[in-house]
Amino acid sequence: MAYILDKAFAVNKDVFTLAQKQPSITGYTRLETLPTAVSMKTGLQAPLADPLWLLARQWQFNEFQGEDAGTPLKLRFAVQGAPIDAFRSGTDVQPQPWQALDGVPLETRVEAEPVWATHPRLRGEAGLQLLRMSPPALRTALLQNYPLSLSAPTATEAAADQAGLLWSQLFDRRTVDASALRADLQPLLLDGVLTGVPAVLGNDAATQALLQTWLDWYDALVYEGAANNPAWQRERMEYAFALKSGNIALDAAEYTDGHLDWDDFIATTAPGDAAQVHTFSVAQRIPTPVRYPGMPAERYWEFEDGQVNFAGAEAGATDLARMCVTEFALSFGNDWFMAPVRLPVGALYRLENDAFEVVDSFGIPATVRPIQPLGQTPWQMYALRASPNLGNQLTGTLFLPDSLDGVQEGAVLEHTLLVRDEMANLAWAIEKTVQGVSGEPLDRDLEAKGLAFSQQIEFPTAADAQAVAPQLIYRLATPVPANWTPLLPTRKGLDFAAPLDIQLARAGMKRFYPDPVTLVADDPDYDKFLANLDAQTDFITPLAIAEDAHIKAYIFYPRGWLLRRDPNQPMDIHDTLLLEEEEVPRIGASLKRKFQYARSSDGRSWLWIGRSKLAGRGEAASGLRFDVAEKRKP
Repeated sequence: MAYILDKAFAVNKDVFTLAQKQPSITGYTRLETLPTAVSMKTGLQAPLADPLWLLARQWQFNEFQGEDAGTPLKLRFAVQGAPIDAFRSGTDVQPQPWQALDGVPLETRVEAEPVWATHPRLRGEAGLQLLRMSPPALRTALLQNYPLSLSAPTATEAAADQAGLLWSQLFDRRTVDASALRADLQPLLLDGVLTGVPAVLGNDAATQALLQTWLDWYDALVYEGAANNPAWQRERMEYAFALKSGNIALDAAEYTDGHLDWDDFIATTAPGDAAQVHTFSVAQRIPTPVRYPGMPAERYWEFEDGQVNFAGAEAGATDLARMCVTEFALSFGNDWFMAPVRLPVGALYRLENDAFEVVDSFGIPATVRPIQPLGQTPWQMYALRASPNLGNQLTGTLFLPDSLDGVQEGAVLEHTLLVRDEMANLAWAIEKTVQGVSGEPLDRDLEAKGLAFSQQIEFPTAADAQAVAPQLIYRLATPVPANWTPLLPTRKGLDFAAPLDIQLARAGMKRFYPDPVTLVADDPDYDKFLANLDAQTDFITPLAIAEDAHIKAYIFYPRGWLLRRDPNQPMDIHDTLLLEEEEVPRIGASLKRKFQYARSSDGRSWLWIGRSKLAGRGEAASGLRFDVAEKRKP
């Protein structure tokens, strides 16, 4: 029991008496939004009843109570950084040698693939640039010896490849094939400097200087990678590579979206010594409160700009991410401070001694250390994922990759969808666009209509009393568009005692047509159709059928670089593709090849062709059925 001196009980003699203090329990309650309901509209409306109620609500939110807390004014700390010193393509299963970094941005180095060989129009434009620079005599010699041959698309492709049709009329033998000229100049180069000129172009100093200027421009225009990029994993349609800093390797085994950041890497051990550490001292920084558009006001009863309607946020019982964001925005939005620090990219950083000193508005210094996880919780924010054998070596370490920002994407050169077809019990690779004769996109959906022929079966008329027209038509298989390629399930490995592991093998779709010589009536359109199939040797392969079968058979293959090693050559038996089954989920996948352009941190510009894989559009229905009996159309 406690006793206090209470002035309220004092008598006239100004003598204080002892008063017994009533026992009490002091509690503090913080009112916060409860983002577990579907809508927070009612809680955030806070309807007013009367002024007294408003004062009570202000008291309830502690707006009348001051806080004896200091505001951070100064920060002092030091950052230690270990630079990235090597790059390696591929995975640990098929390791490539470590290579020194040469200043090429990560996205460009990982994604880049051949460009000049796959884009004739770009070769013609590069040659046109040389023609603009050349005098008349040299221009004539270039067109005679290095003409660009750009054939027009076939009759079937013409409607689907309008760009190829136009560029073939404009560029065919009217400009210079830049790649052919570059190949002839290659033997004459010594450390990047021309030592001569091909004899067909003359051998004067002015021509050599002009070609040197053009060659420097040509080599800097596009960044090309290897023909068989080891970073591209065909069985997963993803990029895989690794970076190294001393004895620490940073593996990125599933890079797909076209932008690299620290969360794409997993740290593991690597052979070698520890990297040299550089220290960056920060003598003083002034922290500033974190602000973002639509941030709630610090005081509850204060008009806001309404850029963000938190009352319209809806969160179910399982929307944990949305509830966390709402909790941060409404309850703890004004508890964060920011102190920017400029550091070189391409290194692993951590605070020296894992701490920094804060001086508040009262002049009191305090040492701040990282938040420690409770219990055995392994999760940390902004922390690199690391293998257990690294221990605490990367605790509190942040990776700043030398990635690109603001990448501009060109038109999609190639687009392929990977989908599942539950009704046909198959998976399909659907080519939407591929590169045409000029390198520009070709619409395969439109082309597929020209590669299909609807056979009309003539039946006896009712006037012929001796014949009866059938009521049902039997079809061996229903037609599937030519741009749909089946992905057949196949067992991985030959160990039947091991657990079943399925891969999806890219196959070809067989199609059978009657031989024209067996038809009663000759159809010129049908003859043109078969002749067009025979002309498409790059992606349509005829099958050998016995002469007495009276059948012509073809296999339709894909014609893009995503599903083929070299679509400019006939299909080879060694050109196989086995996709891991989990890479074709129920939602599917969308694969794209496109030009990309960006500037790196040093101001240089980069142009390359890269690939990406994003979520698809869901399941698809091919309508493929076998042994179908259909009613005859009247």
